[in-house]
Amino acid sequence: MKMRPAVNLCVALIVFTSLAACKEAYLSERKTLEVAIQSGPITLDPRLATDAESEKICELLFDGLMGKNGQLNIVPNLAERYEQIDNITYRFFLRRGVLFHSGRPFNAKDVIYTYESIMKGELTSPFRESFSPIKAIVAEDDFTVRFELKEPYAPFLNLMTFGIVSQEDAKNLGDRFGREPLGTGPYRLVRFVPESVVELEANRGYFGQIPKISMLRLNVIKDDNIRILKLIKGDIDLVQNGIPPLLLPKVLETKGLKMRSDEGTVMTYLGMNLADKILKGAKVRQAIAYAVNRDEIIAHRFGGMATKADSILSPLNWAHPEGLRHYDYDPVKAGQLLDEAGYPVQAGGVPQLRFTLSHKTSTIKERIDIARMIAHQLKQVAVDVRVEPYEWGTFYRDVKSGNFQLYTLSWVGVTEPNVFFDVCHSSKFLPHGLNRGRYKNPRVDELVEQARVNMDQQARKTLYAEVQRILLEDLPFIPLWYEKNFVVYRKTLDGVSLRPDASYLTFVNVSKD
Repeated sequence: MKMRPAVNLCVALIVFTSLAACKEAYLSERKTLEVAIQSGPITLDPRLATDAESEKICELLFDGLMGKNGQLNIVPNLAERYEQIDNITYRFFLRRGVLFHSGRPFNAKDVIYTYESIMKGELTSPFRESFSPIKAIVAEDDFTVRFELKEPYAPFLNLMTFGIVSQEDAKNLGDRFGREPLGTGPYRLVRFVPESVVELEANRGYFGQIPKISMLRLNVIKDDNIRILKLIKGDIDLVQNGIPPLLLPKVLETKGLKMRSDEGTVMTYLGMNLADKILKGAKVRQAIAYAVNRDEIIAHRFGGMATKADSILSPLNWAHPEGLRHYDYDPVKAGQLLDEAGYPVQAGGVPQLRFTLSHKTSTIKERIDIARMIAHQLKQVAVDVRVEPYEWGTFYRDVKSGNFQLYTLSWVGVTEPNVFFDVCHSSKFLPHGLNRGRYKNPRVDELVEQARVNMDQQARKTLYAEVQRILLEDLPFIPLWYEKNFVVYRKTLDGVSLRPDASYLTFVNVSKD
């Protein structure tokens, strides 16, 4: 497959390099951290947010009873501490003196309201089933909350990282809360223009680390070329994971720019609809996995900034086992499997395509290019693929509603292996969960059910190892690669860092000379 060089972009890079120096003095006086993001958030209500941008921005606006530190360990947050009374009872001792961005004081009633608004269906939340293990939530006093579970539930503390909303503010704002969020987080919302900009102000009364720069502006810039040019010109201070990796060396020739990179937990995958008459056969799905040349895509599109994936969980995760099966590029094997599945390449001695599939993706150029590379590779085994780019909102709605044959998306920041229950259990078909491909395997159901009630981590690791091995046989989705995190930023910034989950919480520590 011939790759067309980004000639126009490279020329533009050279032209605009000289402009970067002219912006230095101006930038040093600004009090706003200008960040470019590739797509806009769909909602800023943590009870509804499931797309990556919505979740990451909600982390800046809201706190959970517990949080995740830079190593992704669960630590106290709005709860100063907690105690586990027995296998099904937890008590949380809340911070005093915490205020929501509206000025309302935070207390136990807000904790209870947040969870019950989801559990009792006050709003249609995709997380309702996730909280089904909770039997009761009791306020022992204004700053002590007790959770009682129906049975032991190993991922329980992970549920406690969920952003807490103000009962009064959420009720008063109703459907507007997703556009006018009021949390307790390190930033408060100033302005939200969908598909354009999210402007945040530092919460100077925050109980934790107060942001070092007073304003944070997240600019939605969907076009790669424009995003890069704005960074070079100085209109943008920082871009995280938003530059095509192959262009990084050229971008970094610009005076005044630096880069940091590290291993990440972001996993890109090829989703498939197992209810589709073609894709319902495991041999077809395995054939597609053998036909996709991941090494070629990683070399051409990522320039070493990605590694081949074998699971939703990255190798950094405690539940990721060694020795998982790999689908190395093997078009001959792919063809044999397709023949066995009843899709021969010839009919009546005349060569023909085996079948045609649609591959939905977003309008981000890099994602379109990747989808086209996959289509080109599948064409080599006589499978025709139509690449169908859609604006993010439309694309994501189709994925959430199951309206697809193939699609590519990424899992971002997965740390709790109970994700396999949400993604693979047969009770989690849309709209009740995240089993978008309609996968069903009784043994997987049994394993993920056992793993979520077993409190012994080593036993859970054994159970999840078997789950991951089965998934690589059944292939309800094809793990493609783990993307390394990287951030390109102006040298006028200090304190720039990365987290494995690509969280925006690192912006809190950024300062500007």
